[in-house]
Amino acid sequence: MSTNNNNSDSITKNNNSSSEIIVKGSILQGIKEGDNYPDPNTLPLPTQEPKIPDVTLSELIPGRYVSTTARIVYLRAIEKLDALGSKMIFSGLLEDSTFKVPFVSHRISYPLIRNCVYKFHSAYVHEFPSEKSLLLVITEYTKISPRNIEDYREYIWKPKIDLIKRPVTSLALQGVITTVHGNSGLIKRCNKCKSILYDDECPNNCPKEEGWGWDLRVSCRLYDGSGSMKMVLTKDIASKVLQRNLAELVLLASSKNRHLAPNNNFQTTPSSEIMLRIPDTIDIIEAVIDNGSSSSYRSNNKIIISDGRNLVYFPLGEDDEHKFSEYVKRPLKVSDIEDRKIIRRLIEKALDIGIRTATELRKMQGIYLLEEPIPLYRCEQARLYLGFSIRVIIKEQVKEGNNDSNDATIAAIEVTPQSYVRESVLDYIRLRRGRGASTDSVINTLTKYRNKVIVAPSGNYGCIVDVIARRADNQEVSDTDKRNLVEFWKQIYGIDISPDEIPLLKVKMINSENVFTYPSSMCFFGNDSLFIPADTQKFVEYKKSNIKSRMDRVIDTLINEEKGFKIGDTKLEFVGQSASHNNNTDNDIQVQLLHEVRQKLFGRSVMAKGSAMFIHDEIWFFPNQLRFS
Repeated sequence: MSTNNNNSDSITKNNNSSSEIIVKGSILQGIKEGDNYPDPNTLPLPTQEPKIPDVTLSELIPGRYVSTTARIVYLRAIEKLDALGSKMIFSGLLEDSTFKVPFVSHRISYPLIRNCVYKFHSAYVHEFPSEKSLLLVITEYTKISPRNIEDYREYIWKPKIDLIKRPVTSLALQGVITTVHGNSGLIKRCNKCKSILYDDECPNNCPKEEGWGWDLRVSCRLYDGSGSMKMVLTKDIASKVLQRNLAELVLLASSKNRHLAPNNNFQTTPSSEIMLRIPDTIDIIEAVIDNGSSSSYRSNNKIIISDGRNLVYFPLGEDDEHKFSEYVKRPLKVSDIEDRKIIRRLIEKALDIGIRTATELRKMQGIYLLEEPIPLYRCEQARLYLGFSIRVIIKEQVKEGNNDSNDATIAAIEVTPQSYVRESVLDYIRLRRGRGASTDSVINTLTKYRNKVIVAPSGNYGCIVDVIARRADNQEVSDTDKRNLVEFWKQIYGIDISPDEIPLLKVKMINSENVFTYPSSMCFFGNDSLFIPADTQKFVEYKKSNIKSRMDRVIDTLINEEKGFKIGDTKLEFVGQSASHNNNTDNDIQVQLLHEVRQKLFGRSVMAKGSAMFIHDEIWFFPNQLRFS
């Protein structure tokens, strides 16, 4: 085992702002150097072009000569060798209102000035095949004409994620971190191919003899209102954001004491872990949905799940077969990868029912509440939600004791304390109207300025696209599900919605093209939209300190249930008798650090600057500067 130290980027921190992190290095440099420049002798002659199009930078056509007008953002002179010796060329970055593109100019005799606007007629567009990035090549055939522009701000690009189709450097994006992926924090990389290991296996099937090394990263998604993009914080900037040193983390991961010590500015809450032994097979009913939506068959108090299309699964004994014209009884095998996914979701649903029965409270904000939301003082109409989240991971065959014949498949249930400060959109509307705001003013604010919301009960992010002046009991769920919103929320989630609640919100889910209609009481503003006074924050921290013991009592109640934990007629046994004695500290430091990453970054508004690149046929954003806003 060895620590991954291949990234030699230097780190600097802006002294003017303690919340801005800057990383400068060579791995994200966007302007190509040396031999990466195309040889002018290999370019086709412009006379071969039937007609040279006049385009913007976002419309550049690879392999063609074009005409375009752009501003010089960055400029430098470099020396290059060719068959006749050394020569000087210009290299830099062009920008207009639609995009940024690097360029090289072989016409060194024509002076170019930074922040001036030029018309380039007959410039060649070169594409780097491996990266799909573009380079504008100014040759001896290119005509350069200066443009007299009174305000060069007309040639400043204001990037939006949905319009970024190609790699680009010097990119500044502002948005909300809506997802933190599970492969964040302290990870293992293959020493040969540098891929991330999953279950200690290299995805490229490299020999295990090659070994692996530790690395630190954060993989998340950034949403700016127009779309979302995967954002990856590499080792240096991730360590600055988390205020954790990779060498320190590697030392802790290798030691017997795997407690993640709190840093000066952030303290993570320890989680608990319980184990559930899974039998080799679980008998279920697989049914086909003839007409209608799969949501029509879901219920908040029955173990029934869907594949999102036309199949639903439920255990024997639910007595729901008569609802379907086509169904079959079959066993789910833990040895089958697809069946294991279904088993995991069935376990999650059974846990959901058991936890809500034990607490007699609903699930909100993606967590199981331990008490009713607490109103907060001097924080608009925000409330404090206290509870815990669960995550089920089905592990491979785990040896029980010293007998090889006692191998069993285990579901590890990770239980983590959570607390959120949220304000419902309905409470915000009532607050604004109480202050005299007009209907148009409230709607304008919701659709333009405070349109990022968190939806119940999942806790996922969405964007308000429309406000509907209609009662909840008059709004059908969909064309295929004729229940109104009041019936839907009661039957599916066990949540009461007032029949006369108005308005309703059309919300486009982030990372999806789907638009759903929500009651405004089930949409919430997060911390990025709220100001929390210092004394209120102290109260929040005090309440958070008591969550774990209360959470463990709920889980202990579930473990010690007389009827046992069942999926239909199949009984699953817990390994161990108490959640309070199964603190997840023995589980490696990766889990603890992942919780810290999520609590620190999820839902935060950030301003990031860096480069966008094509990775796995998708645009990824690699910031080298990050500022929390």
